[in-house]
Amino acid sequence: MFDISSFEALFQVNYASLCATSYRIVQDRDIAEDIVQDVFVKLWEKKDEIKITTSLKAYLFQSTINQSLNYLKKYKNSLNRETAFGRETGVDINSTEQIMALKEVSRRVDEVVEALPDACRTVFILSRYEQLSYKAIAEKLNISVKTVENHMTKALKYLRKHLLFISLLILLKIFIAA
Repeated sequence: MFDISSFEALFQVNYASLCATSYRIVQDRDIAEDIVQDVFVKLWEKKDEIKITTSLKAYLFQSTINQSLNYLKKYKNSLNRETAFGRETGVDINSTEQIMALKEVSRRVDEVVEALPDACRTVFILSRYEQLSYKAIAEKLNISVKTVENHMTKALKYLRKHLLFISLLILLKIFIAA
């Protein structure tokens, strides 16, 4: 598709405007720069596979917008989990130590969820993060409700196994700090 010098020129010409576009969405300059850099890295890595049907500039802007929106969605889900965790445990989150501990739990949950088998992870995310019913998940994925139940059972068992000990340690930190 292009060589290194044309890619560098493409980067130089579009970087600032792509960062500005991302910044309007995420409201954080460092994150916006990271997103734009990721867009360029993915473009370079897949330069031989990508079939661009619009202009390259339009493709870059759409990719940047999509990545920025994905970041916001992930960030929003992370905040929702931290808030819900605090409500479910009855913990009043008000100290830096407590916030850091909850962020650690959230990070660990994300790591464990990412380690789930693909089908289990998809079902878990649709159920817990997107709040879909088992029936809605089954329809969306074109699988039976029983299969959804089986995937959720496996996912929850896996999460319990891998998060129980670390969650207890982090909860102790929260209560000691309170």
